[in-house]
Amino acid sequence: MDQENYDFLTEKLKYTGFEDKLNAALKKEINSDKEEFSLNLPMKIDGKEMQFDLHFKKSQVSDRYFFNKYDAKLFGEEGAEPKVHTFYQNQGVTAKESFNLLEGRGVQKSLVDSGNEPYKAWLQLDLSKKDSRNNFEVNQYHEKYGFDLEAKLKELPILELKDDTKKGWMLKSIQKGNQYPVTMEVKGKEEIMFVEASPKYKAVNVYDITFATVKVSDLKLKNDTLKENSQEMGEAKEQSKKKGLKEEKVEGGKIPKRPKTRKSVKV
Repeated sequence: MDQENYDFLTEKLKYTGFEDKLNAALKKEINSDKEEFSLNLPMKIDGKEMQFDLHFKKSQVSDRYFFNKYDAKLFGEEGAEPKVHTFYQNQGVTAKESFNLLEGRGVQKSLVDSGNEPYKAWLQLDLSKKDSRNNFEVNQYHEKYGFDLEAKLKELPILELKDDTKKGWMLKSIQKGNQYPVTMEVKGKEEIMFVEASPKYKAVNVYDITFATVKVSDLKLKNDTLKENSQEMGEAKEQSKKKGLKEEKVEGGKIPKRPKTRKSVKV
């Protein structure tokens, strides 16, 4: 067995989110010297059942094997048809990200174009359409598409945005397609909600603690109203101060004048 090739493949599996669960089976298949083989792994992610089928193929010019792709199958409710999609290694999609994509959420990835130039794009599956390979159609939203995740989050009364470290964790998690728990200030009270990216609509989706949809416009309106009210209160205080100065009186009802500075006189 090519130890270097085995080590390389186990690193790939670890990066993709399978840890060392398939290492023993991988070593056995490599030693069998097959032209190609598959490894199967059931997993539970966020309480839902998934099945992964990983495909390996030997090089035509050497004894090295390559991990080319994997099929991800997400099982729904009993009797419902599972969602199945094949992810290729050049996409760099992890097991957890494949789950998020099959759930319908967007995932941001660093990719390379035909000219070998790197760029970032959001990937999102169209779960209503299948292509010729029986895969869901993959919609790609380039970084120039105009979806600014951080800007959209800042439109909401999210307390974690006030802490740079917590904000960084939140952004990274949402970019991986996760529904992220945040604390929002609503009507003067703190409430736990969940946010996720919606790159197609250049927006974020919000859910309450029961995962019921929350209207983002209502949260934005409340947040904007709080800002407007704060601004109006500040302006009112300023006006009140000015008015108070004007209403100061002395005997005879006259506003006091600032005394003139007397010049010193030499004697």
